[in-house]
Amino acid sequence: MELIIEKKKIKEWLVVLGKDFKVVDTRKKVLPPKQYFFPVKEDLFSFDLKSKKLKTIDQSENILLLISSLNKLEAMTQLDEIMEKPQKDFFYWQKRDKSVLVGIVDESIKVPYGGDLVLEKINQKEYRTWVLNSKGRNLLKDKFFKKVLKPRTINYPSKPNIFKEKLLDSELLAEAVEWSWQSNHKIWNELAEKCLGCGICTYVCPLCHCFSMEDQVSLDNSKCFRCRQWDACTLPRFSQIAGGHNFHKTIKERYYNWYYHKFVRAYRQYGKAQCVACGACKDNCPAGIKIGEVLKEIVKDYKKR
Repeated sequence: MELIIEKKKIKEWLVVLGKDFKVVDTRKKVLPPKQYFFPVKEDLFSFDLKSKKLKTIDQSENILLLISSLNKLEAMTQLDEIMEKPQKDFFYWQKRDKSVLVGIVDESIKVPYGGDLVLEKINQKEYRTWVLNSKGRNLLKDKFFKKVLKPRTINYPSKPNIFKEKLLDSELLAEAVEWSWQSNHKIWNELAEKCLGCGICTYVCPLCHCFSMEDQVSLDNSKCFRCRQWDACTLPRFSQIAGGHNFHKTIKERYYNWYYHKFVRAYRQYGKAQCVACGACKDNCPAGIKIGEVLKEIVKDYKKR
């Protein structure tokens, strides 16, 4: 038996869920879903000078995120792992624990990459329901869903993604990227000429999670706040420390560090690359850099060595 919901009933179903959640449709937004649990900028805690008390700032709310991309669902699963190990990020989970992820995808799938509940298009009028955990199960409302023995199913193939296939061999990518730097591969000089160091690739990436801290004081000097905000390893001051020393002075070093983090360090720490081949960096890069093509060239030369 398959659990089915008619396409025309999805909107009404979401209206009902809106009584318990703030429903947010992320399907047409440039910034990835991570922004709702790891905001662009957030106050972590405040200190009151008069009372001498430290207070954490709870910015969490019950959010239901609608996600249409299987890659972004997979990215959220990976980001949860990153924010859980090796040390749990309290501020991320304060918001994430109260949220649910609902995928509404218009392509056929064998196994969902992530989310709590996924609706898969099976024909022009109906969606198959994948319930992945108790959070997803709690979203089911009997009047909207029905059990069907053999629903009419049409195959909606996903677009070919060669880059996605390359990610299956994360070990090869890790070896090739590290080798390319050690052998002073020409591609890093070429990319240094192209890259503007703007950080956009980091901001639109559903998995990048680097941040910086900043302390701010109120105008009347009565309170101070510690703020966390997105940062990017391609930016000039990211690797700068007290005294002015910068571990990555050049754009060549900084841009390679971005690749190293995603494809070398991530593989060693988590057993896979921190990339889901969503194409957001390529689509938004003002310099037109295509990460998949860069990796293709590196791997090709690595195999020839």
